[in-house]
Amino acid sequence: MRERKPRSWPSLTADPATRAAEALTRLEDVTRLVSDLVWETDAEFRLAYVSEHAYEVLGFVPLQIEGRTFADLGKFVDEQGEEIELDLMKPFRDVVFVVNDATGLERRLMTSGLPFFDPETGRFSGLRGTARDVTELHRAERIRAEQEERQRAFVADVAHELRTPLAILRTKLDNLQDEAAAAALCDEVDAMTRLVSQMLSFARYELFRPATGESADLREVCTAVATHLAPIAIYDDRSIEVLADGPPVVVNGSPQALEQAIRNLVENAVRYAPPQSTVTVRITDEPAVHVIDRGVGVPKERWGTIFERFDRADRRGDGAGLGLAIVKRIADAHGAAVEVYDPPGGGAAFCMRFPSQ
Repeated sequence: MRERKPRSWPSLTADPATRAAEALTRLEDVTRLVSDLVWETDAEFRLAYVSEHAYEVLGFVPLQIEGRTFADLGKFVDEQGEEIELDLMKPFRDVVFVVNDATGLERRLMTSGLPFFDPETGRFSGLRGTARDVTELHRAERIRAEQEERQRAFVADVAHELRTPLAILRTKLDNLQDEAAAAALCDEVDAMTRLVSQMLSFARYELFRPATGESADLREVCTAVATHLAPIAIYDDRSIEVLADGPPVVVNGSPQALEQAIRNLVENAVRYAPPQSTVTVRITDEPAVHVIDRGVGVPKERWGTIFERFDRADRRGDGAGLGLAIVKRIADAHGAAVEVYDPPGGGAAFCMRFPSQ
């Protein structure tokens, strides 16, 4: 094997001035290559260095910014756009800094910073960090949110407009002399009423976020659902059981929203369970909720699409196609995963699995 000659590393063997010059050259090369704006402050939080990307992002040459503080240029904001106070003596990551560019337009910079200290005295010497322009991304997200809100409002308005005439029609059908025709029409009206109710629920939870600090006991939620749906199940010659061992299973989230999601799953299970069978609601300490019926099951090729809007989850051919989409939306808002699987003994099982508390 050919002998390898040791490489010469001037940065390690040269005098301090040469090493400093090399380090500066490397820094300038790196800051030109990366897409983020690179910055550094002194101990008074005045910008001592700003990379050339400042001109591309803000329209300012570095000299126009250097010597100024963050407070001079703009403000740090939270997700709601409210100004916040940062402790710049501590590291921070991905905090939005709002600043006006050279033309006066507002720009949003996703900013991260790391304090550094004098190696000999340990005294605070300043901050080093990066800033990424996310203005266009923020604008696109805002437009998307506005479109979703308009869509949600439209669905809610349509559903509200349909509820009253459907209720009136249902009342008139109850008074028809032809009982067979009335029964058939009542079934259709009831199906439309369920669709309207699901449209309202979907509109309500489309942009839903649980309040900070809310918590829910899954055992209480599931028991409330079973109690509410028991008369319907009994009328259809089915039953509902709730199985839970051990202490309460508490998760972060909205009890009302989770009750809506579990109710949709249990209603779905009762509808597809065979007569004289039991729908099982099992709470585990993962934490998770499993809803199991002994019906015909869900084909595996449907598992990937069954939670999409207007995908007809009803394996017998009817159904509005929104119930499981509502479940998925509520699960997403709580950071939970929702899935379908084949339980032992046949049928279908739906599971909402929550993050570990």
